[in-house]
Amino acid sequence: MTKNSKQRGFTIIEVALVLAVAALIFLVVFLAVPALQRNQRNDAIKRDIAFVVEQVSSFVSNQNALPAQGTTTDAVWFGTGAATTGFATYFGDGLSTNTTIVKTSGSAPPASWVAPGQGTIVIYNGYRCQAAPALPPQADSGGRRAAVVGSVEISAGSYEPYCQGV
Repeated sequence: MTKNSKQRGFTIIEVALVLAVAALIFLVVFLAVPALQRNQRNDAIKRDIAFVVEQVSSFVSNQNALPAQGTTTDAVWFGTGAATTGFATYFGDGLSTNTTIVKTSGSAPPASWVAPGQGTIVIYNGYRCQAAPALPPQADSGGRRAAVVGSVEISAGSYEPYCQGV
């Protein structure tokens, strides 16, 4: 009498193949998630900048002037130390949690064009954005224009300025 000794189970090759496929899926997910999060934050910052541009335009239409700025200091309109009157009332709940400070700068944009800092939007009165994002805003003699600048993340921990004009 012979006994049928057929074994059941997986071979080592089958197990290794399943583990390799699972590892490949995890690798793709872990590489894609940070990029998706970065794109989502950048989209929120760009929406915030567009919202600030809209509010500055509305303020200019109603007040016939740009939001006030100090002569040598920044006037903060949203965030810590924000003004309680004037332009500050135009924000409401329109900004995302990615923006922590909105201010008008009391000085010209830096000659070495750098991003203003994560979560900060700066309004440069009397300036306009240039076509090339690598260039700082140019002075505008019209008096009713402003460049609104924020920071977008281009890679992990590396930021570049994003400018939109009023």
